[in-house]
Amino acid sequence: MKYLGILLLMISYVYGQKTVVYDKKNNLAFDIYYPNNYKENKTQNVFAWVHGGGFSGGNRADKEEVERMKDAQNRGFVAVSISYRLLANTAAGFGCDLPKQEKSMIFKEASFDVLNALQYITKNQKELNISINKLILGGSSAGAEAILNAYYLRDLWFGNQFNDIKIDGLVSYAGAIVNDRYVTKSTIIPTVYIHGLSDDVVPANKAPHRSCLDNQPGFFPLTGDQVLDNLSRKYQQASLSIFSTSGKHEWSGLKKEYLPQVFDFINQSVINSSKENKQINID
Repeated sequence: MKYLGILLLMISYVYGQKTVVYDKKNNLAFDIYYPNNYKENKTQNVFAWVHGGGFSGGNRADKEEVERMKDAQNRGFVAVSISYRLLANTAAGFGCDLPKQEKSMIFKEASFDVLNALQYITKNQKELNISINKLILGGSSAGAEAILNAYYLRDLWFGNQFNDIKIDGLVSYAGAIVNDRYVTKSTIIPTVYIHGLSDDVVPANKAPHRSCLDNQPGFFPLTGDQVLDNLSRKYQQASLSIFSTSGKHEWSGLKKEYLPQVFDFINQSVINSSKENKQINID
């Protein structure tokens, strides 16, 4: 009976879900979903995800986020869903009345939390019972902004604090970056870009966040996925772009019909290093 209990615990651990608090001070955690084909002492590809919600809402336990993680889990990835501080959860929100300086701070702190979680995973692989082969980092809306800024601006914002983290690919659902000057030939990596080109919340091109006017406190120009995709092509880096001409911010949500293309790209261009650029255009 003793050994049966240990075996059942191992099965539950390997094929189930584990919650880990990575920042006790702020009570921040991530959930790990282990794939059914999981084998100990074998490297795994990790798909880490950051939810959206305007830096004021959203939750890694939301139905859509859980569906996304279980899909990645079923495709053989160790899926990780990361929580971060929702610092815009105030009366001011994250709109045009919130001063640019405060927006910038929120972008930075969300990116810090993402990197802090990834560093915990990187340093505690044995404890978490994983061995990372390739790490793919993705997010939607605010989460996509957090992951793009975390990857490209970490040296600017945090020096060498997170240099031990190796990110191999990015997935951006309606994302944008604070400053695209750090997207260079030497820094750009294989990326999936998904965006509605008529998005008036997070711009697909170069435009103000939330469509704020230049005389409003929250006027904050960002660089969105379409411009970043052009940079991928310019620097001959692999990319998959799925753009809807009439689509708005709803394209930050889970698009199940495109998940096969997303993971085909990840398998071909992140895990197997193909250098193709693929584009799907939708009216």
